[in-house]
Amino acid sequence: MADMSPLAVAPDDVWLSLLGVAPQTEEISGDEYVRELRVPISKAEELHLTWDETDQSVRIRLTSGPNVIADLFREQSTRLAAEANGPRRFVVLEYRAEGCTGSTRIQVQPTFSITDTFLRT
Repeated sequence: MADMSPLAVAPDDVWLSLLGVAPQTEEISGDEYVRELRVPISKAEELHLTWDETDQSVRIRLTSGPNVIADLFREQSTRLAAEANGPRRFVVLEYRAEGCTGSTRIQVQPTFSITDTFLRT
């Protein structure tokens, strides 16, 4: 079995400077290795990220009030980052498994969109 690289996550100050929020220890699990980030999208919508660097897993949920609009879960994640391109702000997730690679790019500002790509290598 191939050696898996750890999940590389942007430092807390990058999240704060680009998205205005900083990661915290996830409240629900109480597991110190699971982090979460809550990014407001609108008055009613929120992007909720949770990740575990040791398990290389990332969950991305878009909620509107109590309703879950989108729920993505990726194992074998390799990179989770916040990025900027002019006024646009993004959350970027990269992942890989044997014979394939993928990325999820979520624009959170000034408008919301999700682009998800999964390719054979």
